Amino acid sequence: MPPPPRGIAEGRRKEEDMTRAPDRVRELMTVGVVTASPEETVAAALQRMIDHDIGAVVVAEGETPVGVFTERDVTRRVLTDPDLLSRRVGEVMSSPVVTTEPDAEIVTVFETMTARKIRRLPVVEGGRLVGILTERDLLRWVDAVAKE
Repeated sequence: MPPPPRGIAEGRRKEEDMTRAPDRVRELMTVGVVTASPEETVAAALQRMIDHDIGAVVVAEGETPVGVFTERDVTRRVLTDPDLLSRRVGEVMSSPVVTTEPDAEIVTVFETMTARKIRRLPVVEGGRLVGILTERDLLRWVDAVAKE
């Protein structure tokens, strides 16, 4: 299945009743990831984030993630860089990007994200972006585990 067109969110992961806590990333990840090109401007990426009510976009070259651009990347620079909005996303994104695979165990990924203070983790299969795992997804998982 090809990725969604750049900047188009096909929809957030549907909230579903979990009869058991998922144990693999593919069961919890969000699909239809909103992406940006490293060559587009910070202003364009920010507008996309506003339009989709999200706090980050995965920066990709084709279907391969090369970074993550977040609200924090902007807030860290907004007061010190008067040209920030005209800069390229590739200049300010967080990289190298840490990724996971759909069949990874959630508990292991949770430990990695916590230890490395990662809020959003692109999910890659065969070198291709297929989803994203966020802190919010992990909170849903923690809640499901607690209810088991």
